[in-house]
Amino acid sequence: MNEIILKLKDKDDKAAYEYSKILRAESAESDKYLHMIPKFAGMLDDKSSFVRTRAFLLICNQARWAKDGQLAEFFDRMSALLYDSKPTVVRQCLQALHEVALYRSEMSDMIIDAVDKIDVSKYKDSMSSLIEKDIKELMRVLG
Repeated sequence: MNEIILKLKDKDDKAAYEYSKILRAESAESDKYLHMIPKFAGMLDDKSSFVRTRAFLLICNQARWAKDGQLAEFFDRMSALLYDSKPTVVRQCLQALHEVALYRSEMSDMIIDAVDKIDVSKYKDSMSSLIEKDIKELMRVLG
């Protein structure tokens, strides 16, 4: 388990990203990493935006396997990334929430509340319009 976290936090961001893609693909196939949600959540506070984003994505990938409350327990910490100073982080997180919206309908209100607080005006126009588009798409998925 610790080896997984170390690989996800590797200083070689490209290698860590590639490893996270493998874990995300495996997460789509089985609940193999469901027990790792608390460990992934521990990465949400990392100083590196890459590590934080990987953690967010991996937690969202567990939505189809999670029991009620397993993701909600960490959602306050996760939602902090929706207000990140880096618009690419926000966009990736909004897109990852689609899986949560699809599989954890009990979290819809939490997601809507968090997304409603996103201030797109703090980003350049080119990025704020993309974030707005991502928000609309997520809201469509939420129904």
